Amino acid sequence: MTLNELLKGFPCFTIEDWRLCTYNMAKEAYGPYYERLKLAQFVECFRKYEQQRAPIVDTIRENERKDAERAQAEAMRYIQPEYATAKEPTVRDRVNAVDWFKGENRLTYTERQEMDERQKQSK
Repeated sequence: MTLNELLKGFPCFTIEDWRLCTYNMAKEAYGPYYERLKLAQFVECFRKYEQQRAPIVDTIRENERKDAERAQAEAMRYIQPEYATAKEPTVRDRVNAVDWFKGENRLTYTERQEMDERQKQSK
């Protein structure tokens, strides 16, 4: 019965959390216990352990969030081209044929891809 109540009361605890909490109880980190342990004493110890654990979990979650944001920003840097196709003017408008043959105003790799895609769409 005690075990079932603890599982209902602290569903997010892992086996490692249970092990650490009971180890601290055995070492009397949460206070001395005499005679038999009752459900109320276990709940008290588990709450103390949860309070000790909360700042560490928050720090871990914050670091995971920062890593995810950093990874997303890095991925977006590779996904977005230098010149988005939705913005005006288009590549064709920016490149003059006379300047092109003179060797000026050459296309970048991204612009060349954009022109190829537009040609495929127009066909």
